[in-house]
Amino acid sequence: MLRRWPLVASMLLLVGLITIPQVVAETSARTFRQQNGLVAYTPPAWFLGGYFIAHEKNPGYVFGPVQDFVSTLGGTTTWLIEDMELIRLEQASADGQNPEYSFFLEVDSPGGTEYWVFVAFPHESAQAWFNARRAFHGRKAEGYYGKTQRKLEHAMRQGLHIKAELRFLIVNGETGLQAPENVIMSRHKFQPVFDLSTGRSLGPDAKIK
Repeated sequence: MLRRWPLVASMLLLVGLITIPQVVAETSARTFRQQNGLVAYTPPAWFLGGYFIAHEKNPGYVFGPVQDFVSTLGGTTTWLIEDMELIRLEQASADGQNPEYSFFLEVDSPGGTEYWVFVAFPHESAQAWFNARRAFHGRKAEGYYGKTQRKLEHAMRQGLHIKAELRFLIVNGETGLQAPENVIMSRHKFQPVFDLSTGRSLGPDAKIK
């Protein structure tokens, strides 16, 4: 029995080394949720089945659908929303309004926990999308978003229901500086379905510049 002790001890140590990162990840995720007031949320079907852009001011591509992108991320995914944002959304809905709103996709994997921040677009047209920005930016909206509006109009005429913008990626509590558009194409190899610059649909064999 004494001879077996070193082996048992080493096995216990190995198990400890394996479980510690998972415990740290779970604790980190729980802390992030608590600090940001995040609660579980079920996104609407029109969002999950819709397409999205991944650059705020000058998107180059349309991706999607959202649910297809989520399936490529691996790990355990959970949709979350800030408690105050949920209250704002519920109040707006009660008043007959249908505003844009943001929520989080938590992805928990062995490498750590990251958060993709989406903005849902309830708009049925690119003009409605632009109007929402003009309400905030005023006269500057045309300079910021005018070209994008015209590109989105063309994409929507091709039958693409663009229902979201992927705005941020948060890793280790820090918001990434790189546009999500670049991250999902380089790191996750998730290819776009439409080129906004050329106004053309992209098949599975299309070359992305």
